[in-house]
Amino acid sequence: MSQVQVRHKSSVKKQENWHQSYDVVTHNDVIDAYLKGKEVGRDEVKLAMYRLFQTNLSKAQDNSEKLNEQLKKIGINISQIHLKADNLTDFGALVIATKEDYISENFLKAISVARGIKKYSHSEDFCINFSFTYQAKTFDEDCLNADGYFLKYYADA
Repeated sequence: MSQVQVRHKSSVKKQENWHQSYDVVTHNDVIDAYLKGKEVGRDEVKLAMYRLFQTNLSKAQDNSEKLNEQLKKIGINISQIHLKADNLTDFGALVIATKEDYISENFLKAISVARGIKKYSHSEDFCINFSFTYQAKTFDEDCLNADGYFLKYYADA
């Protein structure tokens, strides 16, 4: 059977060469600073992402309005444009035309105009995709909302 030896702290004073400093950074201070820095960094990233999104949303709106203006010039009338954000840099625009315009041969020009706007505005930080449909009796805006379209532009206004 083995015996365990228990040592008791001695009351002997440490060497007198040791002095405690009070104006030092402890490991707790380092950890607190690190965590605070992470929080500040996250806040900066959130703000940068918010600004990027707002800038790109404005670009998506401007490009959609530009498309509406150019379509009017070629005789295509649209009633609405719905916008959604797929992420911070990619947006989708659903353009609603009249059925007559949608099935006309002239509508091929509308698709070409949309491609040109997309190509001109495309960058590493921004992309917009235009889709087209017509105003059918079964058209349901609630379904568009469920698909993420959160902005609606009235082209007739």
